[in-house]
Amino acid sequence: MLAVPALSQSNLTVQIPPEDTLLLPRPFNNTFDQPFVNTSGLSSNSSTKRTITAARRASFISYDASFRSILGDSPSVKLLVSSANANDSFAFEGGVWDPNLNQVWFTAFLNPTPGYVSILDLNTSTVIRPNITGARLPNPNGGYYFNGKVYMTTFGDTVTSPAIVAIDPHTYHATEVVNSFFGLPFGGPDDITVAVSNVTQQPCFFFSDFFFSDETLHPGTVPGPSGLPYFVWRYTPHDNNLKPVIGPLDVQVPNGIAVDSTNSILYVTDGPSSAVFQRPPNHTFPSFAGVYQFDLGGPDGCTPQNKRLFSFARQGLADGIKVGDAGRVWTAEYEGVVVRNGSTGKVLGLFNAADIILENTENPVNVRDVAPLANFALAGDKLVILAFNRIFGVDLAETVVNPVRYGSS
Repeated sequence: MLAVPALSQSNLTVQIPPEDTLLLPRPFNNTFDQPFVNTSGLSSNSSTKRTITAARRASFISYDASFRSILGDSPSVKLLVSSANANDSFAFEGGVWDPNLNQVWFTAFLNPTPGYVSILDLNTSTVIRPNITGARLPNPNGGYYFNGKVYMTTFGDTVTSPAIVAIDPHTYHATEVVNSFFGLPFGGPDDITVAVSNVTQQPCFFFSDFFFSDETLHPGTVPGPSGLPYFVWRYTPHDNNLKPVIGPLDVQVPNGIAVDSTNSILYVTDGPSSAVFQRPPNHTFPSFAGVYQFDLGGPDGCTPQNKRLFSFARQGLADGIKVGDAGRVWTAEYEGVVVRNGSTGKVLGLFNAADIILENTENPVNVRDVAPLANFALAGDKLVILAFNRIFGVDLAETVVNPVRYGSS
């Protein structure tokens, strides 16, 4: 894997008027498996047609002036790392920034298994595969950095059941944190985040759990379904308490999970198979590619309350999710990395996967899933996009996450 400059992106920014996202000149046509900018049928004489057509080959699509402030005057995409092997999908999930070492931890695609952990050094744009000792990490997936440790979820394998594992980023020694609920193994923890209670000042670990093989991506390589419902779990180490806090009646297939910088709002994405494979929602079984907000409150300050729908993924699902210090919500969707206003849910803009990833001719990936990306990292003033066999970086015009929110080293 080599660090090379990106030569294939347009690095253009196209501004689409926000009214075009909700009021188009007729006729028009689009489907769930196409991005908004692929809307067809528009009159060739319309300014909307010309703008949307130009946006297809833009690296950055802006719907709001605040997105331009994130980008700055002359944003550009850089190809940080690339594998010449189109099937080498080493950069898929995770997207965990260690601010002390300025590294991004990530995990490989799990079809085929086994997965593994890699680390990108942002100072040198080099990638290593750490020799992790201690606890096994079979088929690792999501992760979060907190108080000097990298916490990762694992889907497990036929030998070791799923777990949450803590890794020392200096020694690469891993320790299991939780691996069961009163003797019942998890289905497959997908993503993890940490809030510090505004009441007790104690950390609260939240992780999503579902049976990954339900998506038919790699059946037979992980333990069978445990029988546990698909929950969002909360683990509080100060009292050794593990309990489900969000059930399937609220979020059917909990996937991405994140907490805002004030530790007062929890975000959970729903990832049903209809969204994964870009089919319209089943209206008799109402689960769809939604992102939900929950207030964190109650006597412990860490109980999800007041569920509300925050957003809906236009194409595919919202997989990876991060919340910047300004409250903006960043999600990895099939259109690209989408940025929304955290208060209103309005789409501010997106880093366009069609231009950055799919149309890029530098070692194009043989995408075995239906998505061009699943996750990314926010690293200070940098966006790091995980794109299977390539990693892209964008230098931003502002610091979107401050290291202080991740605790001490």
